[in-house]
Order: sequence, then structure tokens, then C-alpha cells
Amino acid sequence: MSAINAALDQIDQVAAQGDLTPDRHADLVELEALAEPILLPDGKRIYPPRLHGQPIDELACALLDMENPAESTFLRLTGPPGTGKSMLARAIALRLWQTRGREVQTRHGIAFYGFVEISGGPSSDEYLFRHEFVPAADDAGSVRLVDSAFVEAMREGWVVMIDEVNTIRDVALLSVNSCFDGRLSLYLPATGQTVTARPGFACLLAYNPGLIGGVATDIPDAWHSRFPATLEVTSNWPALIELGAARRLVGEAAALDRQRIAGEDGLCWTPQFRDIEALARMIDRVGERAALAFFVSNLLEQVQAGKLQDAEAAAACRMLDQAGYAHLKVSATGRVPSLHGYPRAVTS
Repeated sequence: MSAINAALDQIDQVAAQGDLTPDRHADLVELEALAEPILLPDGKRIYPPRLHGQPIDELACALLDMENPAESTFLRLTGPPGTGKSMLARAIALRLWQTRGREVQTRHGIAFYGFVEISGGPSSDEYLFRHEFVPAADDAGSVRLVDSAFVEAMREGWVVMIDEVNTIRDVALLSVNSCFDGRLSLYLPATGQTVTARPGFACLLAYNPGLIGGVATDIPDAWHSRFPATLEVTSNWPALIELGAARRLVGEAAALDRQRIAGEDGLCWTPQFRDIEALARMIDRVGERAALAFFVSNLLEQVQAGKLQDAEAAAACRMLDQAGYAHLKVSATGRVPSLHGYPRAVTS
């Protein structure tokens, strides 16, 4: 064997161990002091992100007046799927519940802390926020008209989150304008009642303001002034490290996400907190090879469905390269089905 071939073999061996990948991940996540975690009743530990140094849950509690909801400044949580908007809303609701001196209760068999979630869609109408039809327990085949979760929250003084609000038709959203402009009232035509929100009522919006089904979406113009506090939620990467995910993987995901936020490379999507958390959990349970196969097959399905661009999937795979998983790649000309070099989860 020539000296050149021996040197090349040694380089291949070192590369296979990942030692040629620049060790830059230590600088990719700024480990500023995490906010105090909020432990949800279901056991999930939430680290509220910070805004200019202040924990978001503290800012939210200052914006939302539990004694006089008419004085509240309602909050919008915007950001890509998987950044933790819904979990943040639950953490805020729990903190508000506790500041009112309330104990976590059991309702319908689950822990309850004055928080309800509503989601609609393009077919939703005004009744989404007013009434629901449920089977009558004492009269088979019949249905009864009951208050919607939104009306119940107004009557009881609870926090309500409207999830993916920008998928709901404007006619439905505009029909509840009076609930968010100081009047805090809603007319129920089916019963002839007018409901006025009680102390403790508050509303949060959570949505991705980007593309849904290939169509740009937004909330009605009238809602921008009714929900003037807009928080752009990004993944809390230091919290993910604290929760046990590999620092190198999280660091590379954070670096790629910064490119998206800066508008570099035309990326509209990059893996977020939930994606990397799931990948880290799979690695812990089934090992790197199987976990990455599951991850890239998920990417491929979303590309084929038109939800992701192939360039975004390629960027996610480059993230895996930088995170030290390149030794698991296979040849594109081989028999193993792959996506940008990474084997897919295809059974044999």
C-alpha cells in the first residue's frame, strides 16, 4: 500500500468517527439563564422563553387583567409549527390560574386549570363560538343545544386559546368582535341570551402566519387591533438541551433555524423544538440508525405532499451531517432507499 493510499485510509477512518466535522456546536446555542420551569399537571416541564430578558409568562400575566378583562391586552402567539406555542399558552394559563389562588381541579377525568382550547377550519361558521349540538343522554336519537367551549369560558372566567385561528373563516371570527373590544359580550341567537365575560376570562391566539395548503393566510384586519400584543415564538433551544437532547444536534438545529429567521437560502421551514425533541427521544429509544430513518421518511412524506420543499428537506439532512450523523449515510446509487443520503425507514 502506498503512503498516499494509507493516508487516505486514515482520513476515511477519522471521518467515519465524525472527527473531521468542525466542532462549532458549542457556540451555536447561547445558554442564557433559563426561566423558572412551569410544571404542567400532565408532568410536562415548560421553560418559558424570554423576551429581552423577561420571562414571557410574567409579561403575559401583566398584560392579562384577571380582575377586569376589559382592561386586558390580548396576546397573539405566532410562529412555525412545533415551536411550542400551544405549550406556552398552557403554561401561561396555569400561571394565571395560580395567581388567582386557584387549585388544579379534575374535570371530565383530567386535570383542569381554567384553560380551554378551540380549533376550527375553513368550514367553521358563527356557531363555532356559540353553540354545540350533543347527543341527548335521556332521549336516543335526539340532540341538544349546549354552550360552546368559548361561551363556557366567558361564563366561568377561563382562559381560552384559539388554535390555528387563521384557518377559520373571517365571518366566524368577525362575529365575536364584541368579545375583544371592551364590551366583552356575545349574543346567542338560539337562546336569545347575551353573555358577558366574567373576571378571569382571557383569550390567546396561536397560529402560523405563513402558508397553509399553499395559500397565504392571516387574521381579519379588525383582529390586529383587538390582539395588539404579538409574540413571535421561536424554539427554546436551551430548554431542549436542559430536557436532555444532545447539545450538538440542538446546536445545529438552532443554527439552521437562525438562517430561516434571517431569510437566508429561501427557507420557510426548518426542524423546530418538537421535531428535534422527537428525534432525540427516538435516538434514545431505538438508536441513531433507526431514529434517523424514521425522521427522513417523515421528511419525504411531507415533501411528496407539497408541505415542504425538497431544498428544506436537504437543509435538514445537512443539519444531520453537521450534527455528526454523516457516517450513517449510504450511496445514492445503492439499493437502500434514501433521502439526500440518509436511509429511509423502508421495510425489507
